[in-house]
Amino acid sequence: MIFRILTGLVDEAAVVKTKAEHYMARFANDEITVFKHWSEEATYLYLAKGKRATFVGMTGPPPLDKIEEAAKRLVTVPEDPLYVPLGGPQPVNYSEPAEGFEKIPDLVKTAIDAAEGVERSAGVVHMIYIVVEYRDTAGRSGSYSANRVYLAMRSFIGDLSATSTSAGRKLADIKAEEVGKRNAQILHAAKGLPQVKIEPRRADVLLSPLVFGHLIGEVASSWASGSEILTGSSRYTKDDLGKEVASPILTVLDITSDKAAHGFTPFDLEGVPTRPIEIYRKGIFAGVLHTRRTAHALGMEPTGHALRNWAMPSPGHIYIAPADGPEDAEELFRELKNGYYIHNNWYTRFQNVKTGQFSTVGRDVVLEIKDGKPVAVVKFVRIADTLENVVKNIAVLSKETSQVYWWDMPTPVHAPYAVLKNIGITT
Repeated sequence: MIFRILTGLVDEAAVVKTKAEHYMARFANDEITVFKHWSEEATYLYLAKGKRATFVGMTGPPPLDKIEEAAKRLVTVPEDPLYVPLGGPQPVNYSEPAEGFEKIPDLVKTAIDAAEGVERSAGVVHMIYIVVEYRDTAGRSGSYSANRVYLAMRSFIGDLSATSTSAGRKLADIKAEEVGKRNAQILHAAKGLPQVKIEPRRADVLLSPLVFGHLIGEVASSWASGSEILTGSSRYTKDDLGKEVASPILTVLDITSDKAAHGFTPFDLEGVPTRPIEIYRKGIFAGVLHTRRTAHALGMEPTGHALRNWAMPSPGHIYIAPADGPEDAEELFRELKNGYYIHNNWYTRFQNVKTGQFSTVGRDVVLEIKDGKPVAVVKFVRIADTLENVVKNIAVLSKETSQVYWWDMPTPVHAPYAVLKNIGITT
């Protein structure tokens, strides 16, 4: 019906339809308080006439009169300097059945029971089954269906709290016991310690997979995006490819095409199959995420990363390669020796995206470490530095990664623990 309406009004059109089934269990005080199910439907359109193009997104059943109106108004918009005709390989077809939601309560109970010695826990399990259909006037079509799920739990002892998460594609992928144990370990390490405030300083920090993964996700979104490079908003240019710009132990890939990754997506809004992209290879700037439009403008190949819209490529799932550092928290404290352990973060804000000047608030427990041991709980901590210092000052990465995601992260990620040297800390 949509293509019939558009006949004679546009030269090219692509239609992407999505349907998502959501299942969510919220829990507080060690009990499930809400179990919700809801459905979402959306339609996304790419319309072009000559070199004039527009993008349209609608929730719910698409209003055909509004689609016709958008097509007729194309003659009033300026030509798109990044215009490329529709085309490319056929989208892949991928289908999997919806995951049953019946075991969600068991997952919650496992996480709560594993947090031994804490006073209470709260959190969420969010499971999504998404179905996507693509079709365009170039004769290309494809569809996929996929499951995604994550668990986030916050545990408390008095006024101390710790949050851990686990993400995957099915309930069986969620490491609920590990989530509970990690929260309990950090809270017991903090229990009974004096609470202190600190003056702004530069210090060594140990970042959990949640914090480190969050920051590297911001790097990938801001600096490895073809559109950010084109507009000059990225720290890097095309000429930086092949240059050493980060710590030699840092290797980062986008693995949106990996079927085991929470963010797995077989093809993007342009119908282009996703493929793994190295962003950093042992500290060298190795690759850029592209749509067809940004790839053409920079003389590169599309990578299938028009994941949120047609205008700007974005990461779908980031993998940070581990190194040879310890994986146990106590061993990592000894590796840090003197500094601060930051377990979680939120409210990440940028003062300058191009230079990467940012700040992010330490959420939950922040520990001061002296001679490899926790000596105090630090109140009101904020990391205030640049993303360039984050990627350049990595000294240690643990030998294991965790697949983590929650609602305040920009991108799901596999991330290790990381020790960073000489990072700005304030309150």
